Amino acid sequence: MKEPWQRYMQIGVVHPMLFPQCLAGEGPLVETLQTICFDPFFEAVDVGVMHDDRQRAECAALLRDTRLTVTFACQPFQLLQGLDINHPEAVERNRAVEAVLKLIPQARELGASRLAVMSGKNVPTEQRRAAIGWLIESLGQICRAAWEEAGLPVVLEIFDHDVDKNALVGPCALAAEVAAAVRRDYPHFGLLHDLSHIYLCREQPARHFPLIREHLVAMHLGNSVSRRGHPLFGDTHPPFGIEGGDCDECQVRECLKTLFDIGFLRAGRRPVVAFEVRTPSGTDPRVCITNMKRTLARAWYDW
Repeated sequence: MKEPWQRYMQIGVVHPMLFPQCLAGEGPLVETLQTICFDPFFEAVDVGVMHDDRQRAECAALLRDTRLTVTFACQPFQLLQGLDINHPEAVERNRAVEAVLKLIPQARELGASRLAVMSGKNVPTEQRRAAIGWLIESLGQICRAAWEEAGLPVVLEIFDHDVDKNALVGPCALAAEVAAAVRRDYPHFGLLHDLSHIYLCREQPARHFPLIREHLVAMHLGNSVSRRGHPLFGDTHPPFGIEGGDCDECQVRECLKTLFDIGFLRAGRRPVVAFEVRTPSGTDPRVCITNMKRTLARAWYDW
């Protein structure tokens, strides 16, 4: 590709993964976010829960003044708190939904343009129809509240369904089914996929992205490890190119080509494509930032 990627997409990064000390909504939120906001390579950022009012207000001003496109990510909070929005017990399901709804004011304060969530746990085959129904009902509640309270569309991230996170919505076919059902009442609803998650689901971009073509609104570019016994096995989001990893520049290139093929990427549209890489313990985050940038450059300009 000879044209600049800025014509086709906004490159973003997932803040609480690049700075995992912030995953729980605490830590040096302002200082770490500055690293992203002051780097013109990034036009978008996924941020998570921020518990401290003062730091959240500073981050909100920083995001506003540096003009980044913001997605508010509820997924880390859901995972840390064990919130299952398709739990078979109504009390647990309602608790999970209410916890997500309480985050809407934070998303609004931080200037988010989208609220991202994930499904609850996968279930045995005989329970799946019921779980899908509960998920659709819960997503409807979240969509209605997010839109009425903050004008925020909701996006559901597709995870692995039987490897690590074991989420209900993993395969693209099921994601498309859920999205179609929710969008009947909430047309702003959409899907977020992650390159690493598609490999953990044992799927391929060229074959399976067409199934979610009409619902896909955002992408993550990440790496994973499907080889059991590897010390980073699972949905660990290591840097690109590690030995035993699922994704490197070749997989990023295939993903981008497929996103063009299905019309997700096209001139003038510029959706968010965000890197999700977790900085390993003891590693300077700048190493991961450079890893992302060079992986994208090699994938983009070598075809």
